Formats: sequence, C-alpha cells, structure tokens
Amino acid sequence: MSNMCEICEQETTFLTRRKIANKEIVCEQCIKRAKSLTFKESISLKRLTVDRVKESILESNERGEDVLNFIPTNEIGDFIKFDDINELILVPGGFLNNDIVYNYNNIIDFELLEDGESVASGGLGRALVGGALFGGTGAIVGGVTGKRKNKEFCSSLRIKITLNDINNPTIYINFINSKTKTNSFTYKTLFNSAQDCLSVLQIITNKENGTNNEEQQFNGQSNADEIRKFKELLDEGIISEEEFELKKKELLK
Repeated sequence: MSNMCEICEQETTFLTRRKIANKEIVCEQCIKRAKSLTFKESISLKRLTVDRVKESILESNERGEDVLNFIPTNEIGDFIKFDDINELILVPGGFLNNDIVYNYNNIIDFELLEDGESVASGGLGRALVGGALFGGTGAIVGGVTGKRKNKEFCSSLRIKITLNDINNPTIYINFINSKTKTNSFTYKTLFNSAQDCLSVLQIITNKENGTNNEEQQFNGQSNADEIRKFKELLDEGIISEEEFELKKKELLK
C-alpha cells in the first residue's frame, strides 16, 4: 500500500499521514493548508474526501492553485521550500497563516538580519555581500562573517526577502525568535540553515539575472583557494591572526 499523499504526492510517515474517506491518505501539511474546512470536517477525517481537501486549499489560499501544484525539490527544514520545476518558493504559514507562494522571478533582494542588524545581503543583479564567498555552485564558502559581532546571545535571526509585489512586498523567514546562546548547538544549526537559504536564494537570483557564468564561478573558487592558503600560513605560524584577517577582508570585497 502506497503511503504517498494523494494531494501533494509526497511520502508520508506514521506521524504525518492521515487516512480519510475510502482509505485514501493525505499528509498532515495538506490538512493544515485546508483552512476553510469546518470543525466537523477537520475532526471527522474518515468522511473527508480528497476533492474536498483540494477545494478547501483553493479557497483558503490566494494562490491555491500554485500551492496544489507545488513540488518541493529542495527544502530547508520547515522554514522554506523550493520548487525548481515550477520555479516557486513556498514559506509555510503554520496553523494560523496561509502558505506564502511566489515565483522565483518575484525575488528582488534578500538579507540576513541578526538582532535587527544586516549581516549579509544579496539579490537580483548583485553579488552577496557581508563576508560571504560563493563557489562554482553558488554555495557559501567560509560562511557569513562580515558584520557579525561577537556576543553571548542572539534573540532574533531571520531572512528578509523583498518581492516584486506591491501588495505583499516582504517575506520574513524566522530561524530564531527567542534568546539563544551563540555557542549552543541550536544556534549553530539554525545559523547554518540560514546560510543554506542565502545560498539557494543567490543561486536563484543569479539564474534569473543570467549572471551565473563561468567567470563568476572561477573568481569565487579562486578567492576561496587563496583564503585557504593564507589559513594554512596562519596555522603554520608564518603570518599573524591580524594579517590573516586583513588579507581575508581584501579577498572578500
């Protein structure tokens, strides 16, 4: 028996699958998206049909058709999902809010905010700045370092995405929203997720702008190699920490 959701066609687990009428299976996420279901429908799942869930998703979301057709080809935790086939991004809305779906070509720019301060930014027609380097595939090399300050706690870490939509110009993706120790496993994991998100967004905007060319890839890889060489010199005691940081800043400009 297949455990695929009849609506989004994603594999379900024991915890995420829901059996509805005719023993059909839908995932928990699709049930959450069907916000116009009545209370009776939401608690009597065995009387609920696939068609009714689809109808409710269409009613509940401004871009319900895109939500129904969304095929996640990449996702970063529960924070953001990407559909490279239909070129869509989806930010899950949770129980109270609708999922946000936009086309790749709607993205204008984005920035990583830590406690309200911008520590990295990128977008359409420009390289990511803030101390991050991109290699040939667009992945961050060496991590975001730019304007970050050494501190014991972080209370807010989120990415702001600016969209070409006058009615909904901004999306926020929240990674941290409570006081978290910066040396904790939780902080490091979530910060890495934020960096992964920056990488994917930069790849998307490069592609949309037609700037993901071989020259950029070569330059990114070359600078990364140079930093690695200077790091080896630092580890061998040939140059000082100050000299290494100075050279790294020059290469990251």
